Amino acid sequence: MDALKIIIVDDETRVRTSLRHLISMYYPTATVVAEAGDVESAFTEITKHSPDVVLLDIQLSGRSGFELLQKLVPVNFKLIFVTAFNQYALQAFKFSAIDYLLKPVNPEDLVSALQKA
Repeated sequence: MDALKIIIVDDETRVRTSLRHLISMYYPTATVVAEAGDVESAFTEITKHSPDVVLLDIQLSGRSGFELLQKLVPVNFKLIFVTAFNQYALQAFKFSAIDYLLKPVNPEDLVSALQKA
């Protein structure tokens, strides 16, 4: 497993905590370098840290993860969507997402997605 710098973007604190915990348990060579709960802070953290991977929710406090991606063109990281909404998968892959995980996240699916990165 290669070391990855990861940023978690989700507006729910418990989801960010859960993902951080799953990463530390199942993919210990990865480092969560930042977390964000909205589009603005996510943009700031991604620009600041230049992550290898971003775990991104679709709905972020009344805005969307897609709005964030439009601000970041070109996207210079691997993108894994983590969401409760299955209807956005096609749109996610148009942004070159390497995986689309539905909540609650299965640890094996998360590890598989991170290995793709």
